[in-house]
Amino acid sequence: MTGVGERLLQQLMKRKLRHARHIMRGSSGPLLQLSLKGKIEGERGQGRPRRNWMDDVKEWSGSSSFGDTKWKAENREEWINMVANLGSEDSTLLLV
Repeated sequence: MTGVGERLLQQLMKRKLRHARHIMRGSSGPLLQLSLKGKIEGERGQGRPRRNWMDDVKEWSGSSSFGDTKWKAENREEWINMVANLGSEDSTLLLV
């Protein structure tokens, strides 16, 4: 009723996107970048693929691929504007 949930959700989304930019720019070292790009060997289980960390980042940044998201993250002004305006267009975004 008070909108606390929506404000909390927007704060979480903004923090996640800021952290994602930090990792994708390479400021945090190669190990974290490898964890974003890396593939896990073995067979995938049955059913729908699970949603992962980058799926949220790609969706919220309006990107269709990891490369496009990384390119946007390297453009500081564009990324900061996108994070600042996050949720203003659509307040029904859900954190999964």
